[in-house]
Amino acid sequence: MLALLLLSIIISSSATSGRSAIKSTSMTMNQQHQHQRDAAAYQDFVSSAVDFSGCYVRNGFVTATRSVRDIDTNSRRSFVYNIPLISPSLAAPPMELSAKIKARIPSPSGNKLAVLVEESIPSDIEGKGQDTKRHVMEIWTNKGHQLAKRIVLPSTIHGPVCTDFAWFGGISWSPDETALVYSAEVNKPKTASYFAASSKENDKEDDETIVGGQYTLGVGKKEDWGEKYGTTALLALFCLNVSTGKIGAVENVPACTNTASQTTDGNHVLGQPIFSPCGQAVVYTGWDAGGGGEMPRRLGAIYCYHRPCQIYSSPVSQLLKTLEIDTTEDEDETVADDNFVCITPNDRLSRSPRFSSPSDGVAKLAYLSHTKGFDTHNGCMALHTSDWCMSKGSVVDGSKKVVVDVVTLPGERGDGELISGLKFPGLFFNQLSDKCFSPDGKFILTSSQWGSVVRVVSISLDDGSVKPLSFDMRDGNNRNDAEPSQQFLCFTDDGGAIVTQSECNYPTMLGSLPSSFLTDAKGGISSQVLAELPSAATSSFSPSSAGPCFKAGSGFSYKIMNILPEHGDVKVDVSSILLLPDDAGNEKLPLIVIPHGGPHSATPTSFVPSYGYLCQHGKYAVLHVNFRGSTGFGQAALESLAGNAGTQDVLDVVAATRAAIDTGAIDPERVGICGGSHGGFLAAHLSGQHPDLFKVASMRNPCINIASMVT
Repeated sequence: MLALLLLSIIISSSATSGRSAIKSTSMTMNQQHQHQRDAAAYQDFVSSAVDFSGCYVRNGFVTATRSVRDIDTNSRRSFVYNIPLISPSLAAPPMELSAKIKARIPSPSGNKLAVLVEESIPSDIEGKGQDTKRHVMEIWTNKGHQLAKRIVLPSTIHGPVCTDFAWFGGISWSPDETALVYSAEVNKPKTASYFAASSKENDKEDDETIVGGQYTLGVGKKEDWGEKYGTTALLALFCLNVSTGKIGAVENVPACTNTASQTTDGNHVLGQPIFSPCGQAVVYTGWDAGGGGEMPRRLGAIYCYHRPCQIYSSPVSQLLKTLEIDTTEDEDETVADDNFVCITPNDRLSRSPRFSSPSDGVAKLAYLSHTKGFDTHNGCMALHTSDWCMSKGSVVDGSKKVVVDVVTLPGERGDGELISGLKFPGLFFNQLSDKCFSPDGKFILTSSQWGSVVRVVSISLDDGSVKPLSFDMRDGNNRNDAEPSQQFLCFTDDGGAIVTQSECNYPTMLGSLPSSFLTDAKGGISSQVLAELPSAATSSFSPSSAGPCFKAGSGFSYKIMNILPEHGDVKVDVSSILLLPDDAGNEKLPLIVIPHGGPHSATPTSFVPSYGYLCQHGKYAVLHVNFRGSTGFGQAALESLAGNAGTQDVLDVVAATRAAIDTGAIDPERVGICGGSHGGFLAAHLSGQHPDLFKVASMRNPCINIASMVT
């Protein structure tokens, strides 16, 4: 690890540490034992991490998937937990989720469960030279106990189903639970070499084949969305009838992206699909991929939340009727659905559509939006709503409402309540939860970054007020110095909420809030811990003499430090998180300063095992700096970095570092800087501009040579 190398350099190069450098190249027995203890401690920290996903409540049980690192194979394993809400202590042991299972989507009633499976078909079965993969949609009924149907998703219709539910992907049930809508990759056109012999038996196929196009961008070669999305180029929408197993493309969409008979260039990428509560339409997000005039090239999507996108609605009543028919005899006589409608024509950025339950013939459609858009990688989003007419299956004209607008400076909105010393900075999150509306439809619950923490907030759809929920799953509400980060996952059947809580020195806990939590939002809310999950071994290496090294809540502490810098035009606090080992005594500690990458992201007060390991086991102070340009501090502070990178952010980190030194716990002669991406860029600038302060630097994929990065 580069960070560990940095630490050894700090120790060995420190003039005041009193430790001599190793003179012999051979490893002593004591060194071997020390390395074993180091490795065992690191495994203990990593094994304690808890990462939840795919959480939902059905039939009185909370189902959540925990992801665990497997260091031996450099992969991740997933375990499914089913926890009864009434008696959490009676939860059954977790079950490992096969790597073949890519998604588990419960139906609205909880009676059905759609499971997307990726299968590998041996070459001797397919009759091909190599194994092939296929996607199968399994439909489980009887509250998920009976496998009722397995539907193969033919590769002739579309490519792989997109399971990136954090951004492009989405699978949604229809309200009557007869159909699913999902996004999948569009197949490339058929291509052939100029030298390939044509076959008279396949004249029709030859007519559709583009000769010489196998290496042409937009034909045989797809333009993808970059890092992490190297296999995502062009996504379209498809509906699946779970009874007949028939699949149909949603063709009344922008630029008709579902057919790529000639090209995969241009067009729109369609994702995040959901059925409207009336079942007559699907609503989805469409990213401009060359078809809308905003994005001539598909630039990277990872950590880039400013790519132009809008929300659309496509009627699908006729398509669903076609899929209900087992035969294909009368399909040519079916009536086509009406054309699509752009719901957000005046907004540059709109995404994450979500519906409330209908009432009096109307449902609420909520989504994130930014009318003007922003050029920075990320930014503050507004919350908009529109009324959805159940009888017409469309948005009610003139019903658009800005519930929470973009916040330029903290405190422009809200009642002035302080969280970590900061007034409401605006909404900073990427997607709304699948079921974000309260049962009465009056509130939306979400998790939003608020300075250096993430908090659960309730948003009133009536007056747009934003209230942070006050609860603490550790020792009630009596820890005045606690600054935990919390997440809202979903609602329970009785209107309660499933939440998580994490701190720098405490792994994620799963808990619940009572059904009265929205009315008790002004005071402390009682919470129940559903699960404090034990550690899960991440490696086969575990010396028998090594006992547990990490105990949640002990070994090191943390605090948030806010300073108002003198430099820069936008006067917003620079926030940092300082981690300190408990047993340092009077010894001044070496400090590792870690500015985050992005640059438009932030480091919250969540448990990260590597940083806890460096602090508690390595006896280093660790400082995370959320410089201006970070998310969670208002749009003005974020945009102030543009044109000032290498100056303003550098001075912010310097100011935060000097504030940490001024606490008296830090040895100013043993300060190092470590970072990746933009954090690596800052590490390079800080070590170059301020060598007297930062004695050593470790940089991971730093952005310091633009010329070499051009492709």
